[in-house]
Amino acid sequence: MREKLKIELEKGRDRLLELNSNGGKQAQALADQIADEDNSPELVNFALKLFDIIGVEQEDLGANSIVISPTGTMLVPDFPGLKEEGVTVTFDRELALAREEMEFLTWDHPMIRQGIDFVASGDIGKAAMALLVNKQLPAGTLLIELIYIVESQSPKGLQLNRFLPPTPIRLLLDNKGNNIGEQVAFETLHSKLKPLGKNIANQMVKMARSNIEALITRGNQLVKSLAEPIITEAKNQADQQLSTEINRLQALRAVNKNIRQSEIDILEQQRTQSLDELSKANWRLDCLRIIVTNKE
Repeated sequence: MREKLKIELEKGRDRLLELNSNGGKQAQALADQIADEDNSPELVNFALKLFDIIGVEQEDLGANSIVISPTGTMLVPDFPGLKEEGVTVTFDRELALAREEMEFLTWDHPMIRQGIDFVASGDIGKAAMALLVNKQLPAGTLLIELIYIVESQSPKGLQLNRFLPPTPIRLLLDNKGNNIGEQVAFETLHSKLKPLGKNIANQMVKMARSNIEALITRGNQLVKSLAEPIITEAKNQADQQLSTEINRLQALRAVNKNIRQSEIDILEQQRTQSLDELSKANWRLDCLRIIVTNKE
């Protein structure tokens, strides 16, 4: 047995090292999650729609790969990773490993990440219109779904996202201005909606313009009572966490003169600035969806 182990070690195999270097169950769970994402169609669908929106030319090569090239009608002049002569991309990990010239697209790839930022920060996709088939509601009933974002436009150095990350608030208003968002979940509603043609949607928006504007005004009134508690909670968290750190440094300074008073002063200044910036936090209407009902 000893001789066998000696031979295996000489061959470069260490069983103890193997057992301790595989990461255990957590590493296996992470590997399984990555494998599931590799096989998910969501990334492929998102990327193809993103390229369409931006105006990138696409040429299908088959075998899970496409060539994307810039065009003169792109919405952004410089898309990350997109060369002037074009680039071949794939969503297949094994193919990317075998073909070094291919870009392997994942959710973490700069193209995808920048694309998400582009969609989230731009005006594209901020408004939509849909049809809800519901026999219990009168035909032509108007609903409006509003998504607000509570956020702080503060200096990045304060890192206030720790306490107040961009937080969505969803309202679903009926034609009387009542918020029924808690009774009707987003996923439930979304699964029952059907798209409307552009011409029909434009006509319906013109007809219901005054009602839509009234409901948006109503939403702006209702969101205040939902956003203010979020901001208050963020201020409480910031005050508690930063005060705890200040108290800790003060206690350390009492027994250790190497802790400088200037460090405590900086932290106290940071707490004051953080609470001041959080007091200025606000909310904005990020997107909306107009929903019209019909019997069939």
